[in-house]
Parts: sequence; structure tokens; C-alpha cells
Amino acid sequence: IFVKVMCHIFTGPSTALGQDSRATRTCNAALHNMTTVEAEHIAYACIQARFGISTQNKWSDIDRNFKYPEFYHNIINFIRDCGDTDWVGQLKKWWNMYVF
Repeated sequence: IFVKVMCHIFTGPSTALGQDSRATRTCNAALHNMTTVEAEHIAYACIQARFGISTQNKWSDIDRNFKYPEFYHNIINFIRDCGDTDWVGQLKKWWNMYVF
């Protein structure tokens, strides 16, 4: 599901659903010159996926005890500060393969 969330956000709904592109506008990745997946993109997709499965019907930074900004920054910091550079490289390579 998370791969579909990433693709839906950055390359469009058609690519996320594995359908032929019926895009009526340029995808977000092209609009923002995004050519690779970075920690911020992964964190943003995590936020959107979490919101999608929540009971909230409108956006708020906090969902009961869950704090979206804290979650976002924890993901970015985990990836950036990870001492295992091989793992980080493989993570980004894997995401780039699926999103682009």
C-alpha cells in the first residue's frame, strides 16, 4: 500500500494503480524537478498514509496523542542520522526503482 501512496503523490494516480497514464496534468515529481526519492519524500508519504487510515476528516497537526510534525521529523532524522550508510543507500535505491 505504501508504494501506491508514494506513486499516487509523486507520479500520479494512474501509475499508483498500475494503469495506463491518463494524466490531465504534469505529475508532482516533474513539477518540482524531483528525480530521486529523499528522506523528506518518504516522511511526507508516511504522513499522508497515516492520515488516510486515521479517523480524522480534516487535517490537523495532532490526532489525539499522535503528532504529525514530530512523526515527520523523526522519520527524516532516522534516515539522515542512520549510521548504516549502506542501508540508507539501499532504501533510496529501492524507492527510486518503484517510484521512478
